This record gives sequence, structure tokens and C-alpha cells, in this order.
Amino acid sequence: MGGLTRFGEFLLWMLLVCRVSCQVKVQGFVGDTVLLPCFYNEDDPLPKTVSVFWRDKDDSNVLDIIQNVPDLSTQNQKFRGRVLSFLDQYKEGNFSIVLNNVQRSDSSPYECHIPEVDFEQHVSLTVSGRRVEVAAATPPGPSGGAAVTPHPLLLILLSVPLSLSFSSVRT
Repeated sequence: MGGLTRFGEFLLWMLLVCRVSCQVKVQGFVGDTVLLPCFYNEDDPLPKTVSVFWRDKDDSNVLDIIQNVPDLSTQNQKFRGRVLSFLDQYKEGNFSIVLNNVQRSDSSPYECHIPEVDFEQHVSLTVSGRRVEVAAATPPGPSGGAAVTPHPLLLILLSVPLSLSFSSVRT
């Protein structure tokens, strides 16, 4: 597994989670940036060009990828300027999206659909209130009273190489 990048390791981990649970659950806080995963890794190979359709619970267009090109012309207004995808990863089957500046109203089930191969990925996003900042009454310690709250995606990314190294020791 020496050739896998951290992002590749993360996607592999997400794929394993998806195989265990039919719906990926993502949590974020108001204002966060979240990753909604959609990774096609089935036996049937993808065609060279593919169309992918991301929708929310109201069937609103989150992002359309038409023949490997993101098409924003029919994107729902509430997602405009907030959705990014990984164009260079499409050929690897990665159609995940990043949703910026999430709001409570973004809490929803989402669906990534690839009609050419009859594939669907379901993602449930839950957005909670704002992150709790360091309280003013916190007594200064070695860090001068500062506290760090790691982003949930960072925790996942940091845990992936560790869990992969343990699994390779067992085999």
C-alpha cells in the first residue's frame, strides 16, 4: 500500500465503511466544509465518459457531472458557489463532492447516482450548531489557554494510515 496517497487511503477507508453500512453518515457544524463521498469501485468498469447526478432530499440539483464535466447551469441556487468536485479523480471513480459553508438547512440525505452503471451512493449529512469556541474563563495553561478542536475529517484522515498499518500487520 506504499503507493496510496493519504486521500486514496481516506477513500479506501470510506469504501470499507460504505460496504459495512449502506448509507454513509457525515456530520458537520454550521460554517464547516464537509466531504460527501461517492466512490465507484464495482466489478463493472466505468465507461470513459460518465454522467453523475447529486441530489438532496427534495430532489434539488446539488451537482450534475455530464460526460465528465461539472455542469452548473441547472444547479439549485442554494448550492451555487458552495460545491466542489475532484475532476482529476473522476477516472478513478471518485465523484465525491465538498460542500462549503454548511448550514443546518443542508442536513439531508443526499444521493449520488451514476445511471450508466446503475450505481447509487446514499449519504446522510447532519449539521449541528456552531462549534464551541474556547471559553473566556479557561485558565491559561502551557498553551496560554488556547484549545484546539480538530475537524472530524482531520481525525478520520489521521486514523486511516494507523488503521491500515495495523491491518497489514495482521495479514
